[in-house]
Amino acid sequence: MVRQLRVSYVLFIAGLLLTGCVDRTELNELAITTATGIDGHKGDWINTYQIIIPSAMTTGSGGSSTGASQSAVHTFSTHGKTLRETVTKSSLEYPRKLYFAQNNILVIGKKAAEQGIEEIIDIYLRNLDSRETVKVFIANGEARDFLKKLVPPEKIPGQALEKIIERDSKLGSIYPAISMYEFISKISSDSGAAGVPEISLEGSEPEKLDSVDVFKETSAKNKLKLSGLSIFQKDKRVGFLNEKESMGVSWLNNQIKNTTVNYVDGNVTSAFLIRKAKIKVTPIKNLNHYYLNVDVKATGDLLSASSQREMKNMQSTHQLQMQAAETIKLQIQEGWKALQQKNIDLIGIGNKIHHKYPKDWKKIKETWPGELANMDIKIDVKMKLARPGLFEKSFNELLK
Repeated sequence: MVRQLRVSYVLFIAGLLLTGCVDRTELNELAITTATGIDGHKGDWINTYQIIIPSAMTTGSGGSSTGASQSAVHTFSTHGKTLRETVTKSSLEYPRKLYFAQNNILVIGKKAAEQGIEEIIDIYLRNLDSRETVKVFIANGEARDFLKKLVPPEKIPGQALEKIIERDSKLGSIYPAISMYEFISKISSDSGAAGVPEISLEGSEPEKLDSVDVFKETSAKNKLKLSGLSIFQKDKRVGFLNEKESMGVSWLNNQIKNTTVNYVDGNVTSAFLIRKAKIKVTPIKNLNHYYLNVDVKATGDLLSASSQREMKNMQSTHQLQMQAAETIKLQIQEGWKALQQKNIDLIGIGNKIHHKYPKDWKKIKETWPGELANMDIKIDVKMKLARPGLFEKSFNELLK
């Protein structure tokens, strides 16, 4: 990752030189921003920038195997009555021009999210330097505190956070990444809601992550992690989903790429790796109300079972598939229950009703998502285990 960043930085510099539009002096005045944090509320905003230190990237400090002497990034913040003012003030308080082409992360403080981020959205839509593809996170605290934290073994914390969410999207599917463009599209749709990954600090001394000495530690006692899903109704954060609830919502949103499900029933335990899943969610009208029909088709492998004896008692692959299907169904039910309790439409039901029943939507759109609490759900899961012959015998039996 570090090598790729160095190559990208060199190519970026070379590209500017080839254009003939920027001279050497101007290049030295650029501040490559990798992440941005926003705190505050209307009338009192704080904008924080995480900026690469090129010399630290080329000397191998800030996380090399020989020890760190200098961080590869530093942060600075500006205050203002409007977000536009905070951006303008950067030219008065920082010696280099901010460059946002590498800025892929936006972290919004929890308090700012709860009070409304309309102004943040507006500046991203109007500012030519802002990128709508930037990935959005909510900080369980102040965003500026999170941008100061180093994330070993990566040199660039902003890029480390991007890699974490990408790995979860590919391997766990618990907290799917969301871009600013996707966020705006969701909250401006008929459903009017969106889920944004939330990050927290874990450990008794998180302030140690502010120092490059953290790269010298062999055990990560303090760390930054994905910890939940912030839920938004329009531009305000209105709640939070835990890991299990968010997993259920990922199923309902057809966002499962790879994930592991565990079946537990008394002494019987099994683990399954879901490699492929297709989910179709359809609202169906029943008299004056609606119910939700959920069809799931999943393919995967058996990772483990509690013992060969229990596997023999299961008799067949069909029973294992039923176990996996039951686990998936329970996960979906947990996510659906959370959405009903919080009265939030994170799965786009309003959009689907509008498309399928446009006349009916005119009658209920003003009170939506109030109808959610009255909706039943019907879930059908078809699970297929690939290569069943690979788990007919346990390793212990092969040793006999």
